Amino acid sequence: MRFRLALGVSALAAMMAVPTVASGAIGNRYNDGQDLAVRQAAPANFRLDGSLEPDCYRNPAFAHMDVGDGNTSVHVTNNNPTRSIDQVLVPGLHTGYQVYNTFDTGTSNADPDIDTGQQALSLSAPQFRDSRSHLLVQDNVDAAGVIVCVSDHEDLGQNEPYVHSATPADANEVYAKNRPIIQPTVASLGQAASNAAKTYKLGMGYSISRWYLTANANAGGEDAAARLTDPMGFSLDKVVTTAVPGSIASSIAIDNDAGHVNIPPRIAGPVFDAVSDGPGVLRVNDIDAAGEAFADPHFEQAFYGQTTTFSVKGDAQSFCLGGPCAAIVAFGTQGDLPVSWSLKASLAAPDTLRSVSFTPAQFDAWEQGWQNYYCGKGPHPTLPLTPGTNSPDPRDCPVIVNPTEVRPTAAPTVIVNAAVVGSSAKKTAKKATAKQRAAYKRCLKKAAKKSSKKARRNARGKCARMPH
Repeated sequence: MRFRLALGVSALAAMMAVPTVASGAIGNRYNDGQDLAVRQAAPANFRLDGSLEPDCYRNPAFAHMDVGDGNTSVHVTNNNPTRSIDQVLVPGLHTGYQVYNTFDTGTSNADPDIDTGQQALSLSAPQFRDSRSHLLVQDNVDAAGVIVCVSDHEDLGQNEPYVHSATPADANEVYAKNRPIIQPTVASLGQAASNAAKTYKLGMGYSISRWYLTANANAGGEDAAARLTDPMGFSLDKVVTTAVPGSIASSIAIDNDAGHVNIPPRIAGPVFDAVSDGPGVLRVNDIDAAGEAFADPHFEQAFYGQTTTFSVKGDAQSFCLGGPCAAIVAFGTQGDLPVSWSLKASLAAPDTLRSVSFTPAQFDAWEQGWQNYYCGKGPHPTLPLTPGTNSPDPRDCPVIVNPTEVRPTAAPTVIVNAAVVGSSAKKTAKKATAKQRAAYKRCLKKAAKKSSKKARRNARGKCARMPH
């Protein structure tokens, strides 16, 4: 989504809006290759990569595949003496996967697993939508791509880590159950302290609604040494040793200090086909700004400098819009609002997408809250000031009961009451020198000569932080 480094307050509100379907963003590829657990996706057939969930294997030697006479189904025989097959993913030649958690083994037509020596009969490939007739038709099996997930012979703990996704329709994508849910948040807001024109800076962060479970807990509970395999994560789990009589016992635990997951930028709704949009099971890390409505109708911007690496601990101040706090983008008027941030982990269920919005109405409420506080008619506003900003200028207050406040960049956790309040505070603002203004103009000229839009935008952002 399009963004300007010096926006009005209205631009900020636009940036925090609830995301809309990007039906016109035909220039945004559905799959850009940065979802590392996915080998391919639309417009190609959906396929998982080699980094499968724990104790899952693609076409292993112990699982004998016998394709039926019509090529539309496969019989799976388990020749593993110590493991049962709990889940089978059957891919089609023209689409993604059909997921099976129960099987017709002859012993039962709803057996929870395929035990050693048993054969599961007639596991059909999914249906796909024919490009000529536009009807759903039965696909043939891609036997080389069949995936099986195993655990021990007990039926109490089943290793069933994948779920068929209903969206996008007819794609037959699958998602992994064991993925985090990350909730973006509005962290701070303030009026820029060093700009003669009234601009504002919005801070954003995130919290963790749900993190990973250990591989052992998620994969049937039988393999105490199983480790998490999400290629988008790092330091997700760790080995814990415990002294026991006569030896040392080890187990795997979630690393609640070092765990992180990567979510590169991607819009919330890239076009999947002529009638439906994503995100599907692929990732989302998307800032939406109101100004994007007036930008290139064929491409939607997602990246505005926001964080792409997310900690198990969360981060209340991971991204600031409007200044030097990690990648702040300033705005000037309510016409620039609303603004939104949407997040979803890669290979997570579509309904785990989470968003936060900041709207013109929310800005008005924030600004009025400060006015009520100045006049002694209301409590201190709860939303912190963004580093490097002040509280908004007082207005329509005959007697200022409570002074304006400043959030210095050097000490972002400290709120300092300004000594000078009201309109007189403007007179103490430090003005740029002639030399600084000249340097600012030179910076803008150099920025205008950059070869790409992104380079020009980044360069102008650096200029905007110079005294001018």
